[in-house]
Amino acid sequence: MNKLRKGVLLLAILSAHCNQRPGNQTGIDTLQTIIIDKQADWGGNFKLHILNKSIKDTSYVYKGCSVDNGQPAGFELEIPIRINKFGDGVVFRTLGDTSDNFLKKLYSIYGLRLQNNLKFTTKILCSYAGLNDLSFKGNGEKRPETINHIKIFFEGAGEDEYAELYLNIDEINKMVEFEEKGFEYRPYVALFLTAK
Repeated sequence: MNKLRKGVLLLAILSAHCNQRPGNQTGIDTLQTIIIDKQADWGGNFKLHILNKSIKDTSYVYKGCSVDNGQPAGFELEIPIRINKFGDGVVFRTLGDTSDNFLKKLYSIYGLRLQNNLKFTTKILCSYAGLNDLSFKGNGEKRPETINHIKIFFEGAGEDEYAELYLNIDEINKMVEFEEKGFEYRPYVALFLTAK
C-alpha cells in the first residue's frame, strides 16, 4: 500500500474514533496534533483542535479532538452561552476511547504516574468564573478579545478535593486551551477527569 493510501486510511480511522457519539457526526477537515506550550507557566499548557460546535438552548457544545502518537485524543465540552461573572454549567463529557487517550496524554503532560486502564469520567459539571471583562492576565499579558476566557473550578466532597484551571476557547483559530492556574492543581485536575 503506498504512503498516500496509508495516510488516507489513518485519517479515516482517526475521524471515526473522534466521532463515536451519536449526533456528533460532522465533516472533519484534518486532525491536528496536540500543541503543548512548554515555555509558559510550568510547561503544562496545551491546546486541542475544535472539530465542531453545536448550540443547545442555553449552551455551546464543542468537540475538541487532536492527534497524539497516531491516536485521537479529546473530549466534549459544554459551556453556557451567556458567561456570567460566576456560575455553573461547564461540563466535560467523554468521547469514549478518544477521551481515555486524552486522559493518558494529560497524565503525561502533567508528569503524573500513568495507571493501567485510565478512563475519562462520563461527565463532570464544574462551576466557573468569567474572565472576559479582565483586560490582562495575572502576569500582565493582554488577553485577546477574540478568545473566551474562563476559570474552571473542580470541587469534590473532601476539603482537599479542589482544583482550578483556565480554559480559553478560541473559535477563530478553532482551538481550546488548557492553561494551568497552578502547578499544585495538576494531580487534582487529572483526578477529577478520571472515572472513579
